[in-house]
Amino acid sequence: MNVRARRYYVRLAHVGWVEGRGPMPRTVSDGFSEFLTRIQPNQAEVNARRSHKRTIDQALGGAFKKFNRLEIIGSHTRDTAIRYHSDVDYLAVLGKEDVSHGGYITQSSTVLKNVRDVLADRFKSTDVRIDGPAVVVRFQGGEGAVDVVPGYWKGTTGRDGYPLFAIPDATGGWIDTAPQRHGKYLGEREVASGYKLSRVVRLLKAWKYARSPKIPFLAFHVEILLASDGLCDGVKGYGTCLRDAFRRLRDRKAVALNDPLALSGRIPIVYTNVQAVRLVNYASHAATHADSALDAEYRGDMAEAFRQWRIVFNDAFPARR
Repeated sequence: MNVRARRYYVRLAHVGWVEGRGPMPRTVSDGFSEFLTRIQPNQAEVNARRSHKRTIDQALGGAFKKFNRLEIIGSHTRDTAIRYHSDVDYLAVLGKEDVSHGGYITQSSTVLKNVRDVLADRFKSTDVRIDGPAVVVRFQGGEGAVDVVPGYWKGTTGRDGYPLFAIPDATGGWIDTAPQRHGKYLGEREVASGYKLSRVVRLLKAWKYARSPKIPFLAFHVEILLASDGLCDGVKGYGTCLRDAFRRLRDRKAVALNDPLALSGRIPIVYTNVQAVRLVNYASHAATHADSALDAEYRGDMAEAFRQWRIVFNDAFPARR
């Protein structure tokens, strides 16, 4: 383990990802259960991040004439958040007057800058920056980040009547989204998977953050990919689901995904070619070691199975007793 990786390992230990309390697991299944417990969000941490909602709401309401509301979206509404790393995401619903100039919708990059300036003025001693489609406010030295995604109401999703919004696409344009409708879809797929889908997404996020710098991918794409492909359906353990997910990420070459609900068009997984190359390389590496872990478990060599999963998760996966 190099110096940078060791520092990150110590950081994971500090937040409870490694060296957990109690006896270490005997089986790989025990290992995944223990790991999922370790990466479960700390409620006090989540509450601390949500405590800033009122102040953000007031700041946006004072700056944008038609600001409507601040609505929580993302992983904390779908049980896919992980401890320490999952920001609390809010959709800031603006009016069309707030995102228009001369009767035309302005570039989303302009709206993001306006939102950033408002929040930077309100939180003068806090790091406030634009990251992809959101303005990120990093409270508590970066450990309490809140993401504010500006958007405006476009109508409804049709006969089912869910709200449809336009949000930044991270390239200056806008992309349609319907958080509640996507949430309903993912909830249905969660049931179909035997409630494995959300847990496998959490494990993939743990894989993402087990390297420094983190492995680049957008979690929403991964959730939709796993759900639409049914990768977690059937009688499968977490190891098999992960191996299949790594293979799929490797073989898809980081291309955007068609929204199965036909609401958001193409859903990206990365923003740059450099990120795409890194993701595919890491996914290939993980698929190889996941295969080795499953083979070792099939042979009854639990020590080797644990060793391989610890390679996948850069030593964050629990050690075997």
